[in-house]
Amino acid sequence: MHRIEAYITLSLIFLAGFIILYIPIFFVLRKRGINITRQISYVGLFWSVFLIIFATIFFQGVTTNLFNPDGATFRLDLVPFTWAEGGWARMTSEVIPNILMFIPFGFFLPLVWDRAKKWYVTIGIALLFSVCVEVIQFFIGRAADIDDVILNTLGGIIGYGAYKVFACLIKLKRGN
Repeated sequence: MHRIEAYITLSLIFLAGFIILYIPIFFVLRKRGINITRQISYVGLFWSVFLIIFATIFFQGVTTNLFNPDGATFRLDLVPFTWAEGGWARMTSEVIPNILMFIPFGFFLPLVWDRAKKWYVTIGIALLFSVCVEVIQFFIGRAADIDDVILNTLGGIIGYGAYKVFACLIKLKRGN
């Protein structure tokens, strides 16, 4: 359960950082005429990218493997869905966190960047970002896993779906 606790801690850091970072930015962006949804989206996207990088690269990889090369694994797992063999314990420690980590990214990206309002752009960027993270993990001595790429991309898809629901609700509220 150590990994779940770590992700809960990261979520709380995300929330606290989001609030702390947002307060000064709110006043600056309000003067520029940028609406509140766009403001929150910029901060949310920044923090989601920061936490993905922190959780996947710096949280364990750099401190364990770069400063202790004997602890490095340099493992490349290209067999998909190996998590299914691990039962509930592996499901809660690997599958759910990998999905949850990319949901905010998939949600905030189309709110910030208009081109990402097309589903294939958001999903493509989530996929590319996940692949980049896994490649970096491999080269810093951690395992790179195709399951992580699949699950991270699924998180981006779920986040994009949440964005579409949010966008529809906003349209209904505005009466468009």
